[in-house]
Formats: sequence, structure tokens, C-alpha cells
Amino acid sequence: MIRDDKSTDGTLEIISSYPTVEVLNNNNNNLGVKRSFFELLSKAGDADLYFFSDQDDIWPKNKVHRFLQYYENKNVDEKIPIGLFSDLWIADEIGKSTEVKMSDKYDWKSKADYRFFAWNYRVTGAAFAINFAAKKISDSIPREWQSQINMHDSFIALLISVVGDLIQIDEPLLYYRQHGNNLVGASNKSKSLKYRFKNLFKISETMLNDNIRVYKWLYSNQNKYNILLIRYKYFESIYAMKNTTSTITRYKIWKSVKKDIALFKIRVAIFRELMFIGKNTMVKEKQ
Repeated sequence: MIRDDKSTDGTLEIISSYPTVEVLNNNNNNLGVKRSFFELLSKAGDADLYFFSDQDDIWPKNKVHRFLQYYENKNVDEKIPIGLFSDLWIADEIGKSTEVKMSDKYDWKSKADYRFFAWNYRVTGAAFAINFAAKKISDSIPREWQSQINMHDSFIALLISVVGDLIQIDEPLLYYRQHGNNLVGASNKSKSLKYRFKNLFKISETMLNDNIRVYKWLYSNQNKYNILLIRYKYFESIYAMKNTTSTITRYKIWKSVKKDIALFKIRVAIFRELMFIGKNTMVKEKQ
């Protein structure tokens, strides 16, 4: 199933040559990357696994087979939300591997849990698959959040890591192309220093807000899922950290969560965000 987001490069004509591919009616709307994927999932029928893909990336021939092998070997309870994600080969603009894996560039802990995924983006949509129970999670995400979250893949994966099981495949099963036109990249080193700082603070703010959305989602869905109290309390503390008027309380909570943030620059940016929250709170109180 494909959703064309009002492309102008002849995509629909190319797709029409594949009779087995269903093209979702876009009602002439441009939704953007995140809302387009949520729209696709909401329209998809029942299936064992759902794979994400976009126009930039190249799948090895054995990708689906390997994902299915990992899924079946785990003997998972299909009622539990399950997500699987693999490592990736970083490729050039023509799809040739640079022989560098995404795990080589970033800190990939083999036993990453919900605390890691709360502060570190690991899951890439085109190297990600979810089961039907996890699709229901996607369907339950409020529509108004869909354009506000960092990305559809990382947010769905985070929710799965809290209420289900997120399985890491330590094998590169995607060629992740890097070029000037792709919307999401493995590196932004070619960008100006000003852009990188601005983007860093934006990502950090979104990361903090996404964790608060997780808390709100858990609160609204606590009767639908078997949510471990320790996980619920973790995101509740993040909500309290941002909303408390006490600088001391905010700092105490910060000390307990900062160890989960792998990248030092993200840690600094989030701390800065929290300090600005504190200043804004004090100004409002004086007013």
C-alpha cells in the first residue's frame, strides 16, 4: 500500500506499472511524512507484520525473510505489541554502501530499553516492522499529535518499548541513502553551525515533549495494556520535571534521568531547555 503525498516527479505513473500495489486516495492533500504514514497504517487491513518504507531507501533481497525469521524464532505472543528494527548500511546517493553501519556512527546498546529509547533515536522507519497489536497503538495516537512528534517511527517504537517488546536485529538490512533531497539523514555535518545548534535545541525540545505525550498516552490507555508501574512512574516523573514550579524538584528528577541520555550534546540541550522552563515559570509567578 502506498500513499502519494502530492508528488510532482511522475511517481504515480511509475506505481501504476505495479498492479499488486494499492495506492491510497490522498484526497489531493499534502500531509507530510509523519501524517502520511499514520494515514497509511490507519487504512491498512489485518496482517501479521507491517513494514515501513519510503522513496529513498533500498531493501536487500533477504530483508523480509530475515525479519520474519527473527519474529518467528522469538515465539512471541501476538496479543503483545511487537516491533522489530535492524541495523542499516549507510549508502551514497546512488545506493552504494559506504561500508559504514548506522551502529558504527552512534551508540547502539544491545540491551536498550524504554529508558534508552525515551532519549535516543535508534529506530529508522525503513528498517522497522510492527505486528497487528502494535498497529493498534499507532491507531490510538491522537491525530493532533501526529505532526508534532519527532517522527512516526521513533514515537511508535518508544510506545512499543513501554507496553510491548522491541526486538533489535544486529544485522544491517537496509541501504540508507544519503543525498541532498532526503528529508531525514544520518548526518548534518554539511549544514552550518547555526543550523546545527538550532536543530539540536529543536530535537531536544521535541524529545522532552514526546516523553510527556507518552505519559499522557499511558494515563489514557492504562486500562487497555498491562503497564508496569515502574515504567509508568518513569514518564510521570518526566511530566513532573517539566511542569513543576520547584527548581529543586526539577533538578532532582533531572539527575535521575540524565544517565539515560547517550549523547552529551542532547543532555546539555535538554538541561538548557529545563532551565528556560524554570525561568519562564518564575516570570509567570511574579506576574
